[in-house]
Amino acid sequence: MAKILKNENESPEVDLKNLTVKLAGMGLDEEIEDVIPGKKDKKNNDESSSSDDEEDKDVSSETEEQEKPDSEEETSDEEDPDQSDEVAEFYEKRAAERDLTLEKVEELEGAMEEADGEKKQKLGLLDTVVAKSEKETAVIKKEKKKAKFDAIAIMGIVAAILALVGGAVFIFFQMHEEPNLGITEAEFRQHYAETAIYKSISSYGFSFAGAKYRDEADSAMNTSTVTTPESSTVDPTAVTTAIESKYNYFDGAMTNSFDIPIFYSGKEFKENKLLKQIRFFAPITQDDELDIVKVAFAAFLQSFYVDADSQTCANKIANAYSQSLASANAAVMVKDGKLAYAVSRNTIDGVPCLVLDIVPAKEADEFVYYNVLMG
Repeated sequence: MAKILKNENESPEVDLKNLTVKLAGMGLDEEIEDVIPGKKDKKNNDESSSSDDEEDKDVSSETEEQEKPDSEEETSDEEDPDQSDEVAEFYEKRAAERDLTLEKVEELEGAMEEADGEKKQKLGLLDTVVAKSEKETAVIKKEKKKAKFDAIAIMGIVAAILALVGGAVFIFFQMHEEPNLGITEAEFRQHYAETAIYKSISSYGFSFAGAKYRDEADSAMNTSTVTTPESSTVDPTAVTTAIESKYNYFDGAMTNSFDIPIFYSGKEFKENKLLKQIRFFAPITQDDELDIVKVAFAAFLQSFYVDADSQTCANKIANAYSQSLASANAAVMVKDGKLAYAVSRNTIDGVPCLVLDIVPAKEADEFVYYNVLMG
């Protein structure tokens, strides 16, 4: 029978990474030999024979050579045929179990390639999904950015249009708005109480009471021409004014310890209460009264020019008075910023007075002195 050799490599080695197979040897380890039927008895016999050989070491070499074949033949003859069949069957079964054929290797390789293909397919699908997601995210961000930009652009355009429309409306109203003095009657009195000149003369009185508004029917009765004394300096072109329904007319007065009454009258727009024009006047008979009234007039002017100091306002009054005295006209308007003013010595309803008229600068050239109380 075939001689069985031992081999340390008892099982095939399969390298799944490199798709290689190392087949096992045909040797058996001691544990396998022990379970082979009849193998153990043979082994015991061999060991017994070895013992006998050791005891017969003194026998000659020729005798051993002659007896050895006989012994082997006897051993062969003594072996049980059933045991030999069982051993052969065992080896065949063991070989069949260890035999990893090329077909199995190819089958394993195909399974591995299929698994690898599925893995690559899944990875490819995952990459596709990720790429699609990133693309969609980029598109969404781009759309959001574009929408934000569009919103900002639209807001900018709308703001520009509103500014343009607002500017156009403002210019339109500025062009068509009737000129005014920029403050109301109540604001004038408030500014007056805050002037430095008033604070310096307030110990002598010179405080305003509230204005009294005229009834339009009563105002209409005061449109007749007033005859003035021949001795007064009167502009022959001076005329009276007519009542207009878009204005409110008012009068007021202040007292002082010098017993020099100072009056004021004017008109304002009914719509916004802004002053259209205003007049201050005080009856005077002596030059010292003239100087006192000029100081009060400087305080009135400072109520409109709130940034001007007291001396500047006093100089404005003195300069305007000089121009009117030097002119053949009843009063000369001095344009100063958005306002114009005239200081003259004329009559009001036949009474000699020092008069301060304040009108919008745009109407200074059309100003005509009128010799009645009505503004």
